[in-house]
Amino acid sequence: MLWHRWVPDAPGFFYSVVVEIEVIVMQVKSRVKTLLAVLWLLVVAVSHSGAGTPAPTPLRFRDLDGVQVNGREVVFPARAQQLNGKQVEVNGFMVPLGISDGKIRRFILIEVPLACCFGDGPGIEQMIFVTLAPGQELSAASDYPVAVSGTLQVGVQRRESGAVESLYRIVNARARKLV
Repeated sequence: MLWHRWVPDAPGFFYSVVVEIEVIVMQVKSRVKTLLAVLWLLVVAVSHSGAGTPAPTPLRFRDLDGVQVNGREVVFPARAQQLNGKQVEVNGFMVPLGISDGKIRRFILIEVPLACCFGDGPGIEQMIFVTLAPGQELSAASDYPVAVSGTLQVGVQRRESGAVESLYRIVNARARKLV
């Protein structure tokens, strides 16, 4: 055999090489197990962070119908009360409450466009006052439908004069065009 010429005590040499290879394989396996454990922890951490937050609850304008006024007391529909303080998403049309540099940060959301030819404009119980989250803004064109998600606030909000300004608000909102 030729390898006897270059390697003295060839069977012993090969045995030591095999042992070295086994040691290296065990070290690699150990490192792979550690790497897999770290990856698993990262997956668990991401799944329990904001990336795994539940989707907002769908809100429809009909969920807001049925506000009753008894003197100065306002009674809200059960569904609206259930969603108070919760993350919701609702579709509608914008009525801007001010435009700055061609952008909108606050608007009223209504079910149908104001230009609709079917009757009067919406009552205050059919309006949702929206304040976009910091960094969020929409273009001043308001003739397109939007989906708005954020925290629903249910309750009478009054102006300094005492007049009712809103019954429903969505704060810290995000909005996107639907078309």
